[in-house]
Amino acid sequence: MTTTTAVERPVITPASRKADPAQPSVLRKLAPPVVVAVVAVALWWIAALLVNSLIFPTPAEAMHSLADDLGKAEFRANVLDSLRILVLGYVASTIAGTLLGLALGVSAFWTRAILPIFYSVNSIPKIVLYPIFLSFLGIGELSRAGFTFYAAFVPMFLVAVESTAAVQQIHLKMAASLQVGWPRLIRQIVIPSALPALATGMRMTFGLAFLGLLLAEMFSSSSGIGYELLRNVSLVRMENIMGTVVLIMVMALPPTIALQWLEHRVTAKYGG
Repeated sequence: MTTTTAVERPVITPASRKADPAQPSVLRKLAPPVVVAVVAVALWWIAALLVNSLIFPTPAEAMHSLADDLGKAEFRANVLDSLRILVLGYVASTIAGTLLGLALGVSAFWTRAILPIFYSVNSIPKIVLYPIFLSFLGIGELSRAGFTFYAAFVPMFLVAVESTAAVQQIHLKMAASLQVGWPRLIRQIVIPSALPALATGMRMTFGLAFLGLLLAEMFSSSSGIGYELLRNVSLVRMENIMGTVVLIMVMALPPTIALQWLEHRVTAKYGG
């Protein structure tokens, strides 16, 4: 008499999935940028020690000056003012650029008619057009917000139009044969196809919006972190300059990481 032994299959639990060495851990993902940051700080410190100049501060001196600046209420108010305008300008430019780009990108005629104009505008250095904003919006918060919006709106609009125009024609023809209405066409075909490119555009335009804000504050403003940076430059306070630069990098890092994470998630879900 023969007996058969049932083969036990291994049970895959959430704990075993986490222990899978093939899946990259959070530590492994964070290790490369942390190593690069440590190496950059070390090179900065070595260069400052080798130059041994009064105008080239060490990282410790820059951080000490930044701590002193952050202890001042006026400096903190300028930083918060820049953050507020940056968020408003970036969000408005992202929404407006995406909606207008999706609306125009579904029309081949308007795509051919408008894209060359916007590409020409986008090729002009941003700072060249800033006097126009000053002329119409004046020196103050409105011109800073307007220039921040413009710096991110044009590239976001171009990304939205290009991604919408790149939707596969077979999908559009199938929708036309099924007599799919425009709202459903946009919602179920155009937007899912364009989402990966739109997520990439959101990540790229954040830096452009921040750059536009800093340029506006440096050239014609009495507040903001760009104003603080230009004032330190005029007074040749290198410790404060380097500290402010580090602060700007720290301010830009969390949104950039979040937008990069969003881009990866959207691309993984809709990229195929």
